[in-house]
Amino acid sequence: MHTLLVLLPAILSLSGCSLSPSLPFLGAAFPDWLYCIAGGSILTGLIFSLAGDKLLARFTLNIAGWLLIAAILSMIIWLLIFS
Repeated sequence: MHTLLVLLPAILSLSGCSLSPSLPFLGAAFPDWLYCIAGGSILTGLIFSLAGDKLLARFTLNIAGWLLIAAILSMIIWLLIFS
């Protein structure tokens, strides 16, 4: 048990040594988070174009609010597709 406690920090630090997941697209391998950010940005643009005027009039979302929506949608895409 004592040996496990001594080796635990080393074991936990080795998980960062793995390669980042990536998908090939047109001959180049792009990281998965890049696809998630692009998808989140596109979905945020669609939400803004469909309901932006109504949301701006009711809640007055500023740029930080729209960035937060893009981040949340990017994380949802990551959970749904790449997990």
